[in-house]
Amino acid sequence: MNSIDELRTLKKKTANYNKQENRPRVSPKYLWILCLTLCLSGETGLLFAKEAPPKPKYTEEQIRKKREVLSKVLKYGTTKERATAIRELEDFPKEEAGELYDQVGSILAKDPDWSMRIYALRISGILSLTQFEDKIIALLKYDQQDVQKEAVYVVKKLKLSSGISTMTELLKAQDFTKNSNFLIALIDALGEFPEAHDAFSVLEARFQEKFNDPEVRAQIALYFGKVKNSSIENVLITTVKDEKEPITIRAYSVNALGKIKSTAAIAPLRELLDKIRNLKSKNDIQDYQALKIHTITALVSLGDKDIIEELYSFARDDDATVRLRAIKHLAETEDPAVIEILEYKAQRDPSEKVKRAAQAALDQLRKKLDPTYTPPTVEQKETSKTGPRRTGGSRRSRPSSGGDGSSPVPLSGGSNSSPSGGGAPSGDGPGGGSPPSGGGGGGGKPPESEDLESE
Repeated sequence: MNSIDELRTLKKKTANYNKQENRPRVSPKYLWILCLTLCLSGETGLLFAKEAPPKPKYTEEQIRKKREVLSKVLKYGTTKERATAIRELEDFPKEEAGELYDQVGSILAKDPDWSMRIYALRISGILSLTQFEDKIIALLKYDQQDVQKEAVYVVKKLKLSSGISTMTELLKAQDFTKNSNFLIALIDALGEFPEAHDAFSVLEARFQEKFNDPEVRAQIALYFGKVKNSSIENVLITTVKDEKEPITIRAYSVNALGKIKSTAAIAPLRELLDKIRNLKSKNDIQDYQALKIHTITALVSLGDKDIIEELYSFARDDDATVRLRAIKHLAETEDPAVIEILEYKAQRDPSEKVKRAAQAALDQLRKKLDPTYTPPTVEQKETSKTGPRRTGGSRRSRPSSGGDGSSPVPLSGGSNSSPSGGGAPSGDGPGGGSPPSGGGGGGGKPPESEDLESE
């Protein structure tokens, strides 16, 4: 190194040293106070992160003013404004809402705008306004089928047994050769009332008429699984064995046999499973996959725990659609041994849809195993993962008619059709908009086979 290079190196070292000397010095005492402050603030932050944001508290004067405004809007507002006012009742203090609830009853009984009756029915279901039972039952015979469908949904949700005779009467008048949303809604709702013996007799007869619509017959098979009436056992076994029957009907019949705990079905189901296992064609294997899953699930429910590993293999499939189906069926086995894999899927599955389905299945299974179990709310789940939600959540939406978790998974994936079972108004604003038209036509997909694959 020459003298010039040495000089440059010395200058750099001197400059760096001077910079270090000019830095402000921090005393050890200050550093200790700073560290303590940061630690305390960190602990406080953690404590606040675990607490949900407090709910807003309204004064008596604010509640009184809001009640007056809502009352006037419900009487004199436009359809959209009145619909919004009805939705506001979801968050209005129940103990202060007597007058407003009376107006809901008035809308149910005599409002000339049929769309408002739909909104009033919906809020009656959400808030469990059973004091309007007679008015709700009366709307089952309303001359607009969207209103009828919403009334059917509310009767099912609130389990209003006084509506059984009216729904049975309506059921008898339906054309079972045509698939309609209203018919599907009736069958689905009557499944909540095992005591509806007349309805059972009607559906038993219609199910055996093979000229009736296949989707309607499939919905009836699901109905049999709900009401758990063992008198239908032989009919279902015959249907399962009949290779000329559509796969959907056979699969849902298998599902029903599992739910009614049919020991007579064990041998036929094992024979069916062996046949499916021996299929060679890729197309056949794909076509019969859903029937295979239903059969395995039914056999596990009937006591054959040795084949549950086959359900595990579906739950580990690379195809998220296959995993979705398997997750639902794992819960239907009602076997505590599946809780571990459901917990894993709910936390670690690469698909968000599968995670949600696994958590729902886990809650469903735990509820069956322990009736006192209460699933965590959405807010609790969010808080446990990421802390409290800082933004205001959306309003509660009306659940689909198959949302009780008791239904089998769909037999075909990728459907964008929404489940039927209620003519719910679809608004173009916050609670507004016109209810859908087309009361009972079109193909009604069974609410029980709601697509887990769809958002």
